[in-house]
Amino acid sequence: MRDELYDREYQAGRDALHDGIDRAVLAIGRFVTATGRFIRTNGRAIHAFEFDAPWQKVEPAKRATAVKRARAA
Repeated sequence: MRDELYDREYQAGRDALHDGIDRAVLAIGRFVTATGRFIRTNGRAIHAFEFDAPWQKVEPAKRATAVKRARAA
């Protein structure tokens, strides 16, 4: 009788432990997904702000054509 009670409590505790581990893994997965989405979205915005500025796009094109003209002449 004691063995059956012990086994029943052991199995219930084991199921609770596995449920807790499953919840923890899902929470970590959701956190990583949300963090990745946040970094990806804001990283694109920061990249566009820092490196895709219109004043930087125009200047190298002028230098490249000036160098080509100087070599051709």
